[in-house]
Order: sequence, then C-alpha cells, then structure tokens
Amino acid sequence: MADWGEFGFIEALCQRLPPASGALRIGIGDDASWWRPESGNGILTTTDMLVAGVHFDLSYTSAADLGYKSLAVNLSDLAAMGAKPVCVYLSLGLPAALKKTWLDEFIDAFLELAEVYDVQLAGGDTVAARELVISVTLNGLAPAPSPLLRSGAVVGDDIYVSGSIGDSFLGLQLLQGCLQPDTNASAATDFLQSRHLRPQARIALGELLAASGRVSAMLDVSDGVVADLDHILVASGGLGAEIEGRRIPLSPAARQFVAAGRIALRDLLTGGEDYELLFTAAPAGRQKIAEIATRTGVDLTRIGQITEKDTILLFANGVFEELSGRGGYDHFHN
Repeated sequence: MADWGEFGFIEALCQRLPPASGALRIGIGDDASWWRPESGNGILTTTDMLVAGVHFDLSYTSAADLGYKSLAVNLSDLAAMGAKPVCVYLSLGLPAALKKTWLDEFIDAFLELAEVYDVQLAGGDTVAARELVISVTLNGLAPAPSPLLRSGAVVGDDIYVSGSIGDSFLGLQLLQGCLQPDTNASAATDFLQSRHLRPQARIALGELLAASGRVSAMLDVSDGVVADLDHILVASGGLGAEIEGRRIPLSPAARQFVAAGRIALRDLLTGGEDYELLFTAAPAGRQKIAEIATRTGVDLTRIGQITEKDTILLFANGVFEELSGRGGYDHFHN
C-alpha cells in the first residue's frame, strides 16, 4: 500500500465499478454520493473514518472535541453539495480499557451538534478494537434541481472561499508544539486551536449557494485550498487557476503569524482542515454572491480566476509562483 497509495487504490477501485445507474446518480468521486429515487431530488450520502494516531491525537483532543468534529467533518461534505442533512449512522471501534466517562462526553458532544442541525442518529455499530476507530455515515436531502459538483468550473470563472483560511493548520501546529504561542496573545491561540478542534460546517451557506443557480463547482476545504482547488480543476477537464495572495482571507490571528514571518502564506494554502467552502462562479454572479454573504453573515472572498493553463499560480509580492504539492494528504504516501 505504501507504493500504491491511497489515491491509487481509490482510482483502481473506480475502474472496477460500472457507471452509476438507476437511482444511484453519482457514486465515488465527489464529496457525497447521490441516490435519487423516482420522486424527489434524492439522498446524498457521505461517510468518513477517524482512527486514533492517524486522524487525531488524544493527548490534546478531548472526548467532547472529538465527538463534535466527527460529525462536523461529515456535515461539511454535505454543505459542499448544497444538501440538507437529515440522519446519521455512527459506528465505533472501542478499546476495552476506554473509560465510560470519556465515551459519554464524546456522545454528548456528537448529539449536541446533531441537534443544532436537526440531524437524527438512525443507527450504527459498535465493536471491540485495539485502537479507537470512529466511522460516521451521514445522509442529506439533495437540493433542487441537482447537487453542486466539483466538475462544473469553466475558464473565466471567479474562485471564492468562505470564512478565513489557515486557522486550522496553525491551530494544529500550536497543539503539536511545532509553533510556540505568543504569550501576550492567549485569545488568538485559543481561537486557532478551536478552529482545528471544532470546525464549523457551512450548511446554511451551502444551501443558499446551491439555490442561487450561480455556482458552477464547489467542495469543502479538507486537504487545503491548493489541493482542493486542484480537485475542481481536474474534475472540470484539466483547467488552471491564478490566485491573488493579497486576497486570501486571513483571520487577525493568522495574519499576525504571517506578518511576523513565522509562517508562509503558501503553508496556509496547503495546510488543510479549514472546512470552508471553495467554489467557482461566473463574474455575472458577483452581486448575488455578495447578497448571500450578507444574508448568512459569512465572508465570501474572491481569491482568483479559472484559467486554461494546467497549473495553479500564486501572485504575491509582484511575482507569480507555481504552487506544487497539489495532491493533498495521502494516508499511505504521507
């Protein structure tokens, strides 16, 4: 598997599968599958696994934070396709020595977030395991007339991102001790760590963007802006993009690290786990997108444009820089 790689395995699996047919309209390849029965717009399904020592570290991740994030990352997948989440399945591989109080805190946080989005826990499974394993499957109602996909971008489209970028990466660096916090900015440290441990899924924003008819392609930022933008470019036929460094939305806390030279902007573009929405839209839709930003209270920043060139360029400090390492995190290569 180390030679094959995670994405090599997925690609080989896709080649073995027949095209989606019948009620299954979209299978492997997007943020969620699309099951559409004869009536209605169908059900979107996404699933995610979290494994101790791979996806999370219990030395700095509390039971409550892990319970919250386990659901939040799946909610973000449905937000990326404009869906309304409705029910969830939770499966757990539990070490025998795991404390009941820990599990209670995990479940409490999971269910509290589910209640916020009116999501019902519909089932799951529990097994014994050597390491803690969490598997979440989330179903949502597809928007009309169809979900937003990764594959609709065209040359000339604007590129947008919601919220701010790089906070989660900085939060992880602080939690792991790779970056030292500023002793005079404890609030900034708390903010960045919270952005990593408790990401916010943009459900309402995703629904409005889907309903607007203006968005051509969209996904959530899990692997990093560069890697996820590359997913859109590849799915849309092998396009390119130009990103303006001065337009990248940074939180005040992240901006302090960049201004002090403690972190490079490109690191924030490749760090991942922001769980913001990254999307493309024709310039004619700018006014409508601005209205959605006002309505939701979520900043939507135009950071660049889709081009014909099969590469991603960052324009900063008066020069263009080609961004490499676009593949994102691979569980077997990284």
